[in-house]
Amino acid sequence: MRRVIALGVGVLIVILLLLAVRGCLNARKERGFENYASDLGAIATQANQLSAEFFGRLQDPPKNLSEVNLEAEIASDRGSAEGLLDRVEGLDVPDQVSGAQDELVQAFELRRDALAGIAEDIPAALGNEDRSGALARIAGDMRAFLASDVLYERARLEIQGVLEDEGIDDEVPASVFLPEPATRWLDELELSTVLSTFATNTGAVKGVHGLALLSASIDDTPLTADAENTVSLGKDPPELTVEIQNQGDSVEKDVVVSYSISGGAVPIEGQQTIPSLDAQGIREQAIGFESEPETDTPLTLRVEVLPVPGETVTDNNTFTYTVTFN
Repeated sequence: MRRVIALGVGVLIVILLLLAVRGCLNARKERGFENYASDLGAIATQANQLSAEFFGRLQDPPKNLSEVNLEAEIASDRGSAEGLLDRVEGLDVPDQVSGAQDELVQAFELRRDALAGIAEDIPAALGNEDRSGALARIAGDMRAFLASDVLYERARLEIQGVLEDEGIDDEVPASVFLPEPATRWLDELELSTVLSTFATNTGAVKGVHGLALLSASIDDTPLTADAENTVSLGKDPPELTVEIQNQGDSVEKDVVVSYSISGGAVPIEGQQTIPSLDAQGIREQAIGFESEPETDTPLTLRVEVLPVPGETVTDNNTFTYTVTFN
């Protein structure tokens, strides 16, 4: 009888030990998830603050912020993004969220690299040399911010689902780096307007600056905005001619005029750079279409000239036409 009792006590002790070990393991697992969520939340909060400071600086710059200071501050932002990436890579990651963790790393890599690219291109974007190329590259960096937001949100939702499955109440905060409206930063014309306003507000550009589209025609057929235009195709490929005026008091260099045709099966777009345009000067610029547009279908032709640094009024920088080719 004593042996039976002793055996029962031994079994009970083993069971209690197993339960204790299991409880410790569960508690450790729970703490691991909680620590991961807490650390990631702190990183996301700082990333959101970095975004607010970066875009706030572009939209509402301090009066004493020069072009050189802006470049230095964006380079500093890039360093901050590098630090956030290091912290993401250094997280103690539970196995259940390893896939989401990989996407988090990609998101923060995109943010770091985009800030590095913008820091490199901002001087040209605010100047006269290679403005078009710099603006295109910065717009590409803005698209990288957008991609990082998509990656982060997808990872966040997966992590949140795992936390809920594990009974963890922690919430992983959202992290949106590219602010709304996104088109303000993705569209080169709107982006150019933001940077031109920045140049004016900070005193980086002196004098009066402004460009205007005066008229447009295709193969010698004048176009009228807010009207139906019919154009008979003649040249192969068709040629767009745009009349542009420099309405400022300074010579403008690398003036970029572009067009896009939408509404057909395949969009068509192109651009041309005017090396120099004198103050108050008027210039006709021909741009050959990249391909022949569809016929017998109303298409939308958008023509625009990118604002130059210091230009704040851009109402006359864009024309939109409805054109049917035959």
